[in-house]
Order: sequence, then structure tokens, then C-alpha cells
Amino acid sequence: MKRDSPEAPLPGRFAEQRPQRVRVQAPQDASLTIATAKPEHTAQEFYVQQLIRSQLRLACAVAAGLLTMLVGISALLAFWPAVYEFALWHIPLPWWILGVGIYPLIIVAGMLFNGAAARNEKRYRSISRD
Repeated sequence: MKRDSPEAPLPGRFAEQRPQRVRVQAPQDASLTIATAKPEHTAQEFYVQQLIRSQLRLACAVAAGLLTMLVGISALLAFWPAVYEFALWHIPLPWWILGVGIYPLIIVAGMLFNGAAARNEKRYRSISRD
């Protein structure tokens, strides 16, 4: 392009090179609708889900502990045959251990679970009040 031609833009004249601005408007009869739907997750729902997860985790841990204890005692009795030589009132000791001795352990595990579950719920209630 030549500089002296009238069609060639001069380097300092950017205003002539810009396109004209266009104003965009919504139609006058258009109404603005705002969704009043409830948000997907509120903080309270989040905390309730966390409480449920913590209670489930606690229940699985207690169940796994009890199962491990029962399998361990059974394995100990199976692999240690000298225990069968002891008897109380003509009943072998392994029967006493599995039939009577397990129940206090189950009760203790239940009491520990109940206390931990109450602590979880207390923690949830302290958070939900805020």
C-alpha cells in the first residue's frame, strides 16, 4: 500500500479502523426469572452425611474387631490342643470360652461403640447449632 493514497489508513488513525459499537438489549416484554429452587446441598445435609459416614465407619470397625477376636480365639483353640484337656463340670474349656466367655467381650464392645457413637452425635450437634 502506498502512503499517499487516500484509501490507505494512516498509522495514527485507529479510530477510523475500529468497528462501530452496537448496543444489545433484551426485549422490553422479557421478564427476568430467578430460580428459587433449593440449592443441591445445604451445610446441614453435608453434616448429616458426614455423621452417617462416621457412624458407619465406627460400626464397621467394631464389627471387624469382633470378627477378628472370634476368629482369633477359634484359631487359638484349634491350634492349641492342650486346652481340650481342661474341663469344668465335664464340659471342655473351649466350649466355656466360646459359649460363655465371648459374651462379656461382646458387651464391652457394644458399650465402647455406644460411647463413641454418642461422641459423634454430640460433635454433630455442636456443629449444627453454629
